[in-house]
Amino acid sequence: MTVYSHSRLSCFEQCPQKFKLQYIDKVETEEEQTVEAFLGIRVHESLEKLYRDLAHQKVNTLDELLAFFTDEWNTNWTDDIIIVRQEYQAENYLNMGRKYLTDYYQRYHPFKQGKTVALEELIRITLDAEGNYKLQGYIDRLTETQDGYYEIHDYKTNSRLPLADYIRSDRQLALYMIGVKNQYPDVKDVRLIWHFLKFDKEIDSTRTEQDLSQLKVDTIQLIERIENEERFEAHPGFLCEWCEYQSCCPQWSHLHMIKEKPANEYLKDSGVVLVNRYAEVKSAQKLANLQWDAELEKLEDALLSFAEKEHVEVVFGSKNKVRVSESEKYSFPSKNSKERGQLEKVLQKYGRLQEVSQLDTAALGKVLQEKQWEPEVLEALHKYIEVERKKRFYLSKIKE
Repeated sequence: MTVYSHSRLSCFEQCPQKFKLQYIDKVETEEEQTVEAFLGIRVHESLEKLYRDLAHQKVNTLDELLAFFTDEWNTNWTDDIIIVRQEYQAENYLNMGRKYLTDYYQRYHPFKQGKTVALEELIRITLDAEGNYKLQGYIDRLTETQDGYYEIHDYKTNSRLPLADYIRSDRQLALYMIGVKNQYPDVKDVRLIWHFLKFDKEIDSTRTEQDLSQLKVDTIQLIERIENEERFEAHPGFLCEWCEYQSCCPQWSHLHMIKEKPANEYLKDSGVVLVNRYAEVKSAQKLANLQWDAELEKLEDALLSFAEKEHVEVVFGSKNKVRVSESEKYSFPSKNSKERGQLEKVLQKYGRLQEVSQLDTAALGKVLQEKQWEPEVLEALHKYIEVERKKRFYLSKIKE
């Protein structure tokens, strides 16, 4: 069976069609890189150098670390890197990276928080006893503390701090925790540590054995879904804008077929012609519906006036008839409002609160409509209730 990774699993969850194009069909694309991704790579490289040099008893100064970062940035930068937010320049992101590294350096210097066990370590994860379900990934940094605990460190250059639910449910580091427990039998326990560099913030968490057991079950089920998937349908969303597989995806491929055509050829494309005409017809239909609705409203007003004047409930035509029916709609005070509390007290006073299941408004509406309670009770309730009377019109054929 395929050896999976967290990123491969996430790709399937995000869009099965993208998963198929990337991992099954292995479609080659001209991969575009955003400045945010470029920034993340350069920062990771710099922190890896910092700790790799420490392992060789060399402590970089902050200036040396920033010089390495800047040199790597300039060496690898190309004009093809995408800056989505046009109000910023490449230099802004370069300075952001320098700020991240400066904050980190000043926070942890002289870097004696634990012994570095591995950097950019390939970790293998087995999810079942038979070894049928396997994953792998790379740990940014693995350390051992003096009290025998292991720590999985992950560097994040995200522009936003995550919600607490994300930290509690993050799958990637929890899977790495399973791998570390298997790979290092002397481990007492494992802590998961995220470094959110933009905010100079460290967040840590851990997982119980029960959590890890459930994670294994959930991940195996996800892998089985992938293995048994046949359709691999696209999941359109805001991430499509940055997807490198748009030209191959059935959701977007027609756009890529026509966008390079000159205007005269573009407008003659049969798909473009059909969609333009379809939009025209739908627009005309909407306008016609509005016109018909306005006329129907006038006719209903006239029918209502006729029925009330002649004291009839059914008005006959040559082949059809219309029955005019009146219904009441009740509006109650909103939950947790002062009026709602007063209404509940009135119901409780008359011993009726239990009959409407602790103020089930649907049940109370039925009671009011059918006048099931004594007039005194109904009268006491009416000051808290708004009544809207609506006329309904039912058209039917006249039987011969």
